[in-house]
Parts: sequence; structure tokens; C-alpha cells
Amino acid sequence: MSNVREVGVVYDVKKTSTQLLNKVIHYFEAAGKKVVTIGFLEEKDLGDLVPSYKEDYFCKKDLNFWKLPKASAVGKFIAKDFDYLINLDMIGRNELQAISTYSVSKTRIGKHFEQYSFAQDFMIKSLSETSEELFNDIKQYIK
Repeated sequence: MSNVREVGVVYDVKKTSTQLLNKVIHYFEAAGKKVVTIGFLEEKDLGDLVPSYKEDYFCKKDLNFWKLPKASAVGKFIAKDFDYLINLDMIGRNELQAISTYSVSKTRIGKHFEQYSFAQDFMIKSLSETSEELFNDIKQYIK
């Protein structure tokens, strides 16, 4: 963790609370790390969500026929060479696992899903039922 400079976080906007997302961001920023997030919203458009330099979003209109994110929507995020890419996907969503798969990050970390074994470099077999519990499990391994 001491050599980590930049962290990316992938999450489902509807299933991850703003409180948890802020907790994740604060955890890394308190340790002097730069954090960038990308959230998937399962809607036709982003609605009130406004991307910024630290937060990005994509939605259904940004997916192709196979429910994979289009490069035009997520290209900037997946091209970023994060030291850690934390995927908070709890159910094995194709849209979120694709971000990990395409990412050029040094270490991609997320929950273990047999069908997405190629998506993460470090997979955690967790009995967690919430994104917060998953993040607590992840923290144990990255300290």
C-alpha cells in the first residue's frame, strides 16, 4: 500500500451508497492516494449525475449489444494506469466486470466470480452481502 499512488473504484450507482463511496474515497485519500471513480447507472441516461475530473459515470446508452461499455464512454478510465483498481461489484454484472477486464491497472481487485475469473488479478472469496462488507474484506488484503 505504501507504493500505491492512484486508485480507481468501479461501482454500481444504485447498489453502492454515497456514504460508502465517500468512505472508500476517504480511506485512500487519508493515506495520500489519488482516487478516481466510475459508476454504472442502469438507466437510459445519467439523469442528475454530472461527471467531474474525479468521478465518471456510464449508463445503458453507453453499452453495446453485448452489454459491454463502449470505449467512447469509459476509454479515459480504463486507459488510466491505476496502482489498484477496486471493483465493488457484488453480483457479477457484465458491465462492471468489463471495466476491470479492459483496465490497464497494475492490480485489479474484486469479489470472486467463477465466470469472470479473467477480470481481476486478485479475487476475494467473500461471503459479504453488501459493498461495504466487500470493501472491508478488500482492506484486509491491501494494507
